[in-house]
Amino acid sequence: MGNDHDILENIYHRGQDSIWNGKKLLQSLVDKHGIPNVDAKQKKSLENIFAIILAGERVAWNVSSQLSYMIDDDGAKMAAVSQAHDEARHFYVMKDYLELLEYEPRELSKSATYVLEQVVSTPDLARKLLGMQLMIEPVALTIFRFVRKSEIEPVLGGILEYFEVDEARHVALGVKYLPLLIEEMSTIELAKFLFWQARMINAEISGLSDLEDDLLNLGLNPLEIFEYAEKKQIECLKLVANEMGVGDGIWNPILKLIQFKKKLTFYPNKRDNFIKKITHSFFDVIKSN
Repeated sequence: MGNDHDILENIYHRGQDSIWNGKKLLQSLVDKHGIPNVDAKQKKSLENIFAIILAGERVAWNVSSQLSYMIDDDGAKMAAVSQAHDEARHFYVMKDYLELLEYEPRELSKSATYVLEQVVSTPDLARKLLGMQLMIEPVALTIFRFVRKSEIEPVLGGILEYFEVDEARHVALGVKYLPLLIEEMSTIELAKFLFWQARMINAEISGLSDLEDDLLNLGLNPLEIFEYAEKKQIECLKLVANEMGVGDGIWNPILKLIQFKKKLTFYPNKRDNFIKKITHSFFDVIKSN
């Protein structure tokens, strides 16, 4: 593994150098801006979105702990341990923040629950790395970025600035270690791996769609958020392909699925015509054979 081992080990050391005290940060932000105060409609939407983030941070904490046990390479194992430390901090800080909003726990959407349960429960190391590092992390980073830049609530914005720095560092573990696992897969194993990814992407897009009203309540554009998350995920997949020394074509079926699902989900005014076109094309192919 050579140089990649050193890069992954360095993630651990950079993480150690970047540790911040969540209790002190939250208190300093409250001292500066006061107890979070938003109107009832925005409060509900913030809680709906960050209930998923809170659950996601707990799952990320569990998954990164699992990765530290499952991975053999010492450098990658150290990077996973560093992530587990970060995710534990993110979880308790987000929990403490939501308590300031007098948040009451609620059930997550089926799509969000499906994504989180799939990643935490799979015994497959490659799927766990892909799901957490290259799928969930980019979506979380996107939400952090847009909510922070919207300046909806300054205490939350201050917290998310620290979350973003940590989460961006975590993606490297997937980019550097996942190619080694993919290269060992048979054709059938790779097909199953991509099929699992397709199901995950389908659920992720549905999960973002479930939050559409909440995002709009906060003055955010759901399609813009999806497209930014899509861009970050594609960048990660291309980095993985580059690490493997193969073209981006390995991900073409996945990219086509994303485009298809996006049209169905985020362009409702065009949805019926789009489905009709796909249906007619399907029957044209049948008639021609």
